[in-house]
Parts: sequence; C-alpha cells; structure tokens
Amino acid sequence: MALELVNIEHSENKPVLRKKAALVSFPLSTEIKQLIADMKDKVIEIDGVGLAAPQVGHSLNLFVYVISEDAKSLREDAHESIPVTALLNAEYQPVSGKTEKIIDDWEGCFSVVSTMGKVPRYRRIKYRAQDESGNWIEGIAKGFTARVLQHEIDHLNGTLIIDKFEAHHTHGPIDKMRELRLKELTPKQRDLIRAKQSKPQTPK
Repeated sequence: MALELVNIEHSENKPVLRKKAALVSFPLSTEIKQLIADMKDKVIEIDGVGLAAPQVGHSLNLFVYVISEDAKSLREDAHESIPVTALLNAEYQPVSGKTEKIIDDWEGCFSVVSTMGKVPRYRRIKYRAQDESGNWIEGIAKGFTARVLQHEIDHLNGTLIIDKFEAHHTHGPIDKMRELRLKELTPKQRDLIRAKQSKPQTPK
C-alpha cells in the first residue's frame, strides 16, 4: 500500500497523532504484516531514522527504526548502526528514574513540518517491546539509540517534539534551526547534512 505521511499542521491529522495507539495482537494479521513491510520501505525512502504507525495514519502501537552509517556519523553519541527493525507494543522508562541524566539534542519530525530544535531526552532508557514474531524484548538503550526509541514511542502515546520544548530550549522555524545546527558540525558532517537537506524531507 502507498503510505502518506501526516503532520500536525493539518487539523484533520490531530486525532491520529494525538491519541494513544492501540495495542497490536498476535499472531499478526496479513494487513499489519503488510503495513510493517511498507513502513520499512517508507523509512528508507524518506531517509529517516524512525517512523511510527500514527505518522502514516494508523493508530497502532508499532514503529520501525534504523540507524544508518550516515546517521551515526552525524551524532557524537551514536555508537551503533541498526538495520531496519520493527517493534510493537513498546514502552520505556529512564534507567535511574527521574534522576537519569537528560540531554538536549537536535530533532526534527516528519509529523511536525514547521518546527525543529533541541529536544530533552533521557540519556539511557529501559525499553520493552515485542518483535514481529511476538517475542518480548527488553533492554537498555543509550545515546542516540535511546533518543530514537523515545521519539518513536512518544508517537505511540500521542506526544510530539513540540510538547517537549520549554522556553529555554532552542527551537523554531526549520530553516533557521538548520543553520544553527550546521554551525555545530564538523566540515565533513556539514557536507553530509547539506546533501540530506537537498532532499524534500525534514532531517531527524
């Protein structure tokens, strides 16, 4: 099926982006298996690091994520590459409760086309989810991987990056924020991100 990205700037998309997504039952239906396959294709097509079902108009607790070598090279706290992976019925919590260190770093979102900025996220999280076979997975993620998981799982609970910004956080129009971000990168990183930004998508 052809998947269309939905964004919060259009009021008709608010219900699917703002409500808590429904848990997915196993064994997976043919329709959900196809949705997952299409989402995997879509996240590669848009050069993203994650895509949650609500972002393509389906209020289901599932997302796909991937950390390519390019994405890894743009983040100082990215320590691993991850192939395209689907997780279902996912949840997370900080490793050390509310005392876990919070880091502000750049994020954009395909469902927020007018704003990006430095989003506060836990440095380490405990996460729990099911794989496509229904097996439960538990683990601790840190750095950029933890950021990606928090971003996508937040989508499943109706939370967007705009809900994370407070007055002291750097955030604003995408073009202006891109310029600020570029100033923080090395020359090699700047070349890579400029190449990405030449494509018609919002950077993650």
